[in-house]
Amino acid sequence: MCPVYINRIASIHAESSNEKPYFSAQEPDYKEMITNANLRRRMSRMIKMGVACGLECLKDISPEKIDAIITATGLGCLADTEKFMNALIDNREQMLNPTAFIQSTFNTIGAQIALLLKIHAYNVTYVHRGLSFESALIDGIMSIAEGKQHVLAGAMDEITPTSHIIQQRLGLLKGTTAGEGAQFFLLSAQKEEQTFAELKGVDTFITRMSAPEISNRMHHFLKSHGLAPEDIDWFISGKNGQEATDTVYTDLEHSLFPHALHSSFKEQCGEYQTASSYALWMVTKALKEEASSRYALIYNQYQGINHSIILIKRCTSSFL
Repeated sequence: MCPVYINRIASIHAESSNEKPYFSAQEPDYKEMITNANLRRRMSRMIKMGVACGLECLKDISPEKIDAIITATGLGCLADTEKFMNALIDNREQMLNPTAFIQSTFNTIGAQIALLLKIHAYNVTYVHRGLSFESALIDGIMSIAEGKQHVLAGAMDEITPTSHIIQQRLGLLKGTTAGEGAQFFLLSAQKEEQTFAELKGVDTFITRMSAPEISNRMHHFLKSHGLAPEDIDWFISGKNGQEATDTVYTDLEHSLFPHALHSSFKEQCGEYQTASSYALWMVTKALKEEASSRYALIYNQYQGINHSIILIKRCTSSFL
């Protein structure tokens, strides 16, 4: 496949613990990023979070250079959805304000970024549960292979008190803490001086699998990229406190990557359907700042069904 470089990154995520029972993103001052006060006022919290993160990733870049905007979300704009549903009930399905419904659609954030920057290019949003972000990355890689030079790819999800209660009642948060956040990446065909890392490949699969089956899948994935497990310096897992899935991560650490550095990321951002985007942000940022690892491998699973593997390579200081 053609080389795909990560040249810019941006993130809005939880930075410290708070009194809430879930990880809540530490939001910036949106006035500097979304200068139109009327537009900003009409945006929900998640839309502001996603749009601001995307704009930050494209800061000082000419909009004409962007060939595609690809976004991903697991549950979309929950607050707007709740607002519309409550109005539907309160007003007995009559005299409804359509704004909340319009703002609740999954592609709102990608569309808002394009409208603000006047980017008339390919624009799509993936909503594939725990593989939403990985689907966006795969589309980004394919877009670069087709000849596009710069692709903005990102993911975002929010949590509300209502959605947190529902997830608890469904038993989805046993042993783990929910979270939220927004991460964006500028994928490019050419390496630049500020390049963070190279995105070598992404693999996804949907089924319940044992540790040996996942190990075999990883072997084939690495082999397809000319690598062996011994070449991985840093293994990042999606451990979230749930014993059933964390045991699989631990087995892989011991059996497949015993000599690699082991770490996890959900204790920092919480569990949500596009949490792997935070992992990629964390890894690319570390590879840029610390030259201790060459290859990093992110393995994440959501609810034991949606599995993803992301391979990242540290770029050397030379970019010519």
